[in-house]
Amino acid sequence: MRARPSAPELLGGMPLAALVGALVGTLGAFKHQSGVSAATGAGFPWGLLLSLAMVAAVLAAIRVSFVSRLYAIAAAVGVIAAVGLFALRGPGGSLVVIGNAEGIVWLIGSVLIALLVAVLPSRRRAGSPPADGILETDAREEDPAP
Repeated sequence: MRARPSAPELLGGMPLAALVGALVGTLGAFKHQSGVSAATGAGFPWGLLLSLAMVAAVLAAIRVSFVSRLYAIAAAVGVIAAVGLFALRGPGGSLVVIGNAEGIVWLIGSVLIALLVAVLPSRRRAGSPPADGILETDAREEDPAP
């Protein structure tokens, strides 16, 4: 098993992971206010919960899919960049992430999730031999099919 991916793998994989992270951050930035009335602030913030869950699920999937955490870090940078960009005022003065409770929870929550997932430990158990890829299983596991 290689400790680090090769240079061509990094050149192709890291920008792609960052793009996936930016897409997830963009989608969450636009949908985190769903379920909450803009006029009264009433309603259940289901968009916020689903957006945070989406960030956690996508970044965790990237983290456990690769031996190196570099891809998860690239995706986390993409999420943080997108969330930060949409928290700024646009050319016309409009905001995508507004300063209400849901917006603040989205800003802080998405960044914390991205950072936590990026620093997750390896998925291997202590003492188990390393696998070559995501589809290779541990030699001690038996095939459940007869």
